[in-house]
Amino acid sequence: MASTFNPSELHILLVDDEEDIVEVIGHFLSEAGFNVHKAYTGTEALEKVNGDTDLIVLDIMLPEMDGYEVCRRLRSRVETELIPIIFLSAKSEEDDQIRGLMLGADAYLTKPVSPQVIVAHVKAVLRRSGIEESRTLIVDNLTIFEDEYRASLDGKDLGLTLTEFELVRYLVRHPRKAYTRQQLLETIWKDAMMVTERTVDAHIKNLREKLGSFAENIQTVRGVGYRFVREEKVDEQ
Repeated sequence: MASTFNPSELHILLVDDEEDIVEVIGHFLSEAGFNVHKAYTGTEALEKVNGDTDLIVLDIMLPEMDGYEVCRRLRSRVETELIPIIFLSAKSEEDDQIRGLMLGADAYLTKPVSPQVIVAHVKAVLRRSGIEESRTLIVDNLTIFEDEYRASLDGKDLGLTLTEFELVRYLVRHPRKAYTRQQLLETIWKDAMMVTERTVDAHIKNLREKLGSFAENIQTVRGVGYRFVREEKVDEQ
């Protein structure tokens, strides 16, 4: 399964003094699932960068403070020095591009460029930055973040223990197949000592309580164990 990021969890700051450009590019980024924030001057850009900013698309010829200076200041601060930056500028001379890259930009695109190409570069830079390394399983309103060992329901974190997480992930990954308690013990607990089949029942009970109405998808198979019964396709991202 290929690892992909979750655009809906990522925040892109788009900085350009031309409102039409901001609207068009912002639309395509939003369509790709990203959360888009907008700034129209260099000063405003610095004000809007925060701990949630995952990438910046930055024009160079900006009012109040040009993009080069914005980049320089961001790279000089510990809290912002690693935020990926893509320069997007009408300045197409080689010296301009070299200067931008030397200041620490991750990519340099020259106008005019199609919004689709910009979105592709955003995804590529995020991929190189490692932000994308988050595998997810999605079933209706349940999202399982495999690399983060957590799950959310309707966007709210479930606060699962490690064992509860492993249980729900395993069952969701193998829908409709019934597993005995012993099979689950050997898979989830592996070589743990002093663990009985009642332990499985206790963890399933706690898991169901946290899952609320979604828990109806974890079915008890009398005389056997448990299975995940959701018929819809499980999406992998």
